[in-house]
Amino acid sequence: MVFAVIALSVAGSVFAGGYSKPVVMTGVTQMADTAELLFDPAPADTGKLVVLGDHTNTPQQTYRFVYNVPAAAPNAVNPPVNIAFSDKQTLTILCDRLSDICRSTGYVTEGSATFSMSWKVLQR
Repeated sequence: MVFAVIALSVAGSVFAGGYSKPVVMTGVTQMADTAELLFDPAPADTGKLVVLGDHTNTPQQTYRFVYNVPAAAPNAVNPPVNIAFSDKQTLTILCDRLSDICRSTGYVTEGSATFSMSWKVLQR
């Protein structure tokens, strides 16, 4: 029960009206490299996608984006995070307030990397 309350308060504070602290989400590419979405804190609405190249031993790649976190309904289970990359590709990520797992509504390919549907929220 305590874990659920802590998870709810962390997830709720991360997605309520923007990010007051830097937020990191991790996922993987189709080649099993680690991908990180690094969200800058408010008032900035920018961030970057970093492909570490840790599985394929390729150089790290970085892609800039802008994001917004629309005001969610008070009881919304999956508040969205909308991301727009400089090449006009967009990605929407939905996060469950009761866990640190998120999912994309589709796939995005940046450079030669396509990104997973599942993301995990980490705070640094």
